[in-house]
Amino acid sequence: MTTTGPNLRQRMTERVLLAMGALLIVIGVSGYFLPEGRVHWTALIPAILGVLALALSRAKSWPVAAFGGAALCAIALMGGGSALPQLPGVFMGEAGAAIASRAATALVAILALIGLALAWLRAKPESA
Repeated sequence: MTTTGPNLRQRMTERVLLAMGALLIVIGVSGYFLPEGRVHWTALIPAILGVLALALSRAKSWPVAAFGGAALCAIALMGGGSALPQLPGVFMGEAGAAIASRAATALVAILALIGLALAWLRAKPESA
């Protein structure tokens, strides 16, 4: 088993997407079932993105997995990025569950993008 090159790149990408998928599913399901009162189905969007990330982690082609994961991160950031400035309000109890869910989704997307970038950079074959 090699520690550089395509095999490492594929494994690292798979792990990042698995972690991203699991976290987004937890965020989506928690955002739907934990708040009291009526919750709109859109609270499950992070879980839907999580299922797609899990599916991409099983892709046989590294570029499909990596670029698909980056596209999912972009979608998650478009939906949740606007909640990041309201994150202090979440910690002070001034913002609701929807803001917390959107901010958590954006943070997971940022971390996943960093992980995908590291998979690309660390697994690049060294030039001779």
